[in-house]
Amino acid sequence: MSGAIVIEGIERYAPEVEQLRERVIVVRGRSIEHDPTAAALMSDVEIPARGCGGEAERVEEIFTVNGAVRPRIEIAPKERQFWRIVNASADRYLDLQLDGQTFEIVALDGMPLAYHEPKGPTRSTNHLLLVPAGRLEAIVTGPPSGTHTALRTLCVNTGPAGDPNPEMVLADVVQPSSGQSSSHAVPEHLHAIDDRPPDYKPIDVEPLKKVAPNFIVTFTEDKNGFYINGRKFAMDASPMTTASVGTYQHWRIVNLTAELHPFHIHQVHFLAYAENGVPLPNPAWLDTVNVPYGGSVDVILDFTDPVIKGMAVFHCHLLNHEDKGMMAKILFK
Repeated sequence: MSGAIVIEGIERYAPEVEQLRERVIVVRGRSIEHDPTAAALMSDVEIPARGCGGEAERVEEIFTVNGAVRPRIEIAPKERQFWRIVNASADRYLDLQLDGQTFEIVALDGMPLAYHEPKGPTRSTNHLLLVPAGRLEAIVTGPPSGTHTALRTLCVNTGPAGDPNPEMVLADVVQPSSGQSSSHAVPEHLHAIDDRPPDYKPIDVEPLKKVAPNFIVTFTEDKNGFYINGRKFAMDASPMTTASVGTYQHWRIVNLTAELHPFHIHQVHFLAYAENGVPLPNPAWLDTVNVPYGGSVDVILDFTDPVIKGMAVFHCHLLNHEDKGMMAKILFK
């Protein structure tokens, strides 16, 4: 069982969403490995016959939206809606695309863009990679009348040792019609109003980028399991690293495996600003970031919030990898 917890107050940073219809869209994986209707389900969501990566395995999962296979999302032409999307799958990536339209991003992983960049409260993109546990909050605009539009995930090449992550349709985007059954429609949600003034936290991270990493996280794996810095997680292990509350740290996450890994840390957000040593065109504050296989990501972690307490963990957010050892402790002091 899983669901979405919505923290209200986003309209303080993006006032426009206060007037918009809101939808919570929870995307999960559904196993079809032993499903006798697997072929029909793969056809229903339009999985192409040919894969896109180096993986040799057959497709074992499809995505559902709020528990339904390929539901309808109603939106009128040129209508603007506020969508909160969470990738709640255990180990599959989404590369989200809304055919012919853009996502006007308001927040990523629960962090409003305006919080650190008051002059840049939104940015637009025609597709976005959403790792397992990643969240996207965005304004979308209804497509022109008479066009067929789908919310889909594009194929994600997870690497030679990765699992299949094929393209498929998540939901059909349709015009409202009183004659349609609502049994497989994505519901609307009421939008609470938070009239507190916004808090902003612009940060000059340039000096932090220029120093050597305070800590390096290295992902490795073999036939016996998954490791961080050569160690499997153990409940009685001492913390692998510490952080002083009130500080920032520069970390580098290195992926020495032949498949993608999403890095996640509890209690804090970080600025992902470089991949394989190259500055990213759109640095973003996240709590889960994709680490390319055979590559690295550089991040600036914000440990300044005084509510940060005690022992926490950082780990790969592919559940199978985490469970088989790819997790470690951090002590906040």
